[in-house]
Order: sequence, then C-alpha cells, then structure tokens
Amino acid sequence: MLRETLAFLRDEVGAAVYVASYTDGEVSITQYADSPTAPAVHEWVDFREAAHASAVGKALLAQLEDDERREHLHRHRMEAFTPHTITSPDILFTEVDPRHPGEPLLDLQEYAFGTVCAAVPIRTGPEPEYVALSPPTPDPHKLQQAAHVLRNEAIAVLLALLVGGTHPTPPSQAAVPCVVIHR
Repeated sequence: MLRETLAFLRDEVGAAVYVASYTDGEVSITQYADSPTAPAVHEWVDFREAAHASAVGKALLAQLEDDERREHLHRHRMEAFTPHTITSPDILFTEVDPRHPGEPLLDLQEYAFGTVCAAVPIRTGPEPEYVALSPPTPDPHKLQQAAHVLRNEAIAVLLALLVGGTHPTPPSQAAVPCVVIHR
C-alpha cells in the first residue's frame, strides 16, 4: 500500500518521493518512489552528515527536542556544501521552529547546486519521520506547487504507514531525496 501511495504521489507531482525516519540518532531513508522522468540520485555526501543542508534533514530536526538537535549537530558538523547552506545552529533552528503543522520545509540549493527539495514532517511512532520530494528541475515555482500537493497528500502516506503496521524495508540502493541537475 505504501509503495502504491508513493508511486501515485510521484506521478501526481512529477518528482521522486521519499519517506525517511530519524532512528538511533541518524537519518535513514526507508522508502522511495522514482521513475525515469522523476529520478532519484545517490548520495554524494553521506546524508547523516548533511541533515542540516536539506529539506529532509530539516524536517527531521524540526521534530526533535532542542537538546537532541544540538547533540545531532555536535556529532555531524554543519559544513557548507554551497553558498546557500546554513552553517549556524541558531539560524537553522530559527528556520525550522516557526513552522505550522504540515508546512513544508524547503531546500533551495543548500545541499547541491541545481537541487531543490520539499519535506513535510509526519509521525507514526516514537521516531520522527517525513515525506519529501525532489523535482527533476531546480525551479522554485514548480517546487512550491509540488510542495502544496505534498502537504495535501502527506496524510495518505501517513495512513499507508499506519495500515502497514511496520516501517518499510529500506531500499537496496541508498538515495538522497534531492535531484542534482548536471549542466
């Protein structure tokens, strides 16, 4: 059911769609749906090291208590991957804290040039989770449109996770919920 829901959402927004959790203090992608027209990419930086630089990591960090966030950032230094990457914990927390429930967190080329992402926090159990998307073009307007659909459809992903009763098995290949556009 989860795979079907993610595939529907992927086709609806024209972007790869991901579900991830924060388990044992680390970011873990548990499921994704991609296609030739909505490709996933492999991590170019270990995602555990880059949670501060993407919408997916921000969505997970937004669900943690302040001391848990600081502990995560103490273990994983906030490196600048692009000039847009936030490298200050205080600025990062200011960005993620004032969010309304279901409001997407965005990455506008913070993880990599040519990369845009949106993520919405969800939770089915004790660990923070999120659903995210990455359109195959770095157009902020298209990202906003896709993020709107993501926000509206996140409940379907949440229900699919709950109906499944367990967390999905991680995919065989690691993927980063962002698309890098090579020129």
